[in-house]
Amino acid sequence: MLKKLASFVLAVALVPVAAFSASAASAPATIKVEYNQKAIAFPDQKPVIRDSRTLVPIRPIAESLGFDVDWNEQTRTVTINKGTNNVRLVVTQKIAKKNGQTINLDVPAQIINQRTMVPVRFIAEALSYGVNWDQATQTVKISDGQSVTQPSATTEQPKGNATQTQNNGNTTTLIDRDSIKGKTFTIATIGLYRVSGKVEPGSDVAVTLEDNTFEVDVNADGTFEFNKDTYDGIRTFTLKAEKDGKVDTFEGEFISNS
Repeated sequence: MLKKLASFVLAVALVPVAAFSASAASAPATIKVEYNQKAIAFPDQKPVIRDSRTLVPIRPIAESLGFDVDWNEQTRTVTINKGTNNVRLVVTQKIAKKNGQTINLDVPAQIINQRTMVPVRFIAEALSYGVNWDQATQTVKISDGQSVTQPSATTEQPKGNATQTQNNGNTTTLIDRDSIKGKTFTIATIGLYRVSGKVEPGSDVAVTLEDNTFEVDVNADGTFEFNKDTYDGIRTFTLKAEKDGKVDTFEGEFISNS
C-alpha cells in the first residue's frame, strides 16, 4: 500500500512539469528584427508571422530606419515617405502604391492589438533597404543597400508586381481615371456603396471592397455603375479592368453623401 501511495504522489508531482515542458515546446519562436546589426525594440506589440510573411508595427520601424509615417484613421491608410519615395498601404487591402504604381501584396497591412502592422520585407525593399532572413536566430536583418542572401521559403518573399502591364514601353491604360467616382451612403448601420465610371469597351471589370471582389457589368460604350449594400465603415475600393491579357487597376476612396 505504501509503495502504491508513493507512486501516486510521484505521478501527481510530475504532471505540472510535463505540462509545462509541453507548453514550452509548443510556444512560438520570437521573431526579431535588426537594422545594421542593431536590434529594433518593439515595446508592446511584437512582430508576427501571417501566411509566412513577417508583419511588424510601423512606428518602431519608422523611428529606426528614419522615414516619415502618417496614419489616416478615416481612410485607414498608412503613408510612408523617405526621400523621393512614397508608399501607401490601406489596411486589409492586398495592394500598395509606390510612387503611384500599384503593387500586389501577399499579406495586407493589418491592425493587431491597436497597432498598425505592415509587411516588413515589402516596406524595407520599397525604400531601398536590403532584407535578409536568418533562420537559425529567427531574425529579419535590414541593412543599407541591397539584399545579399535570400530568405528561406518559409519567410516573406514579396511577389509584388505592377498591375498595370507594359506594352512596347507604354503603360497600359484601360481605366478612364478621371471618370471614376466612389460614393457611399449610410442608412442606420448599413453602408450603400456606388462605384461608377468608364473603362475601355470590352473590358472585364471587378470591384473589391475589403476582401470581397464583385464582377461588374460593363455597357457597350465602356460605362458602368456598381452598387452594393453591406456593413458601414468601408473607406476605399479597388477597381480592376482586364482585356486581351492586359490588366489595369485603380485604388479609390469613397466620398460620403450621408
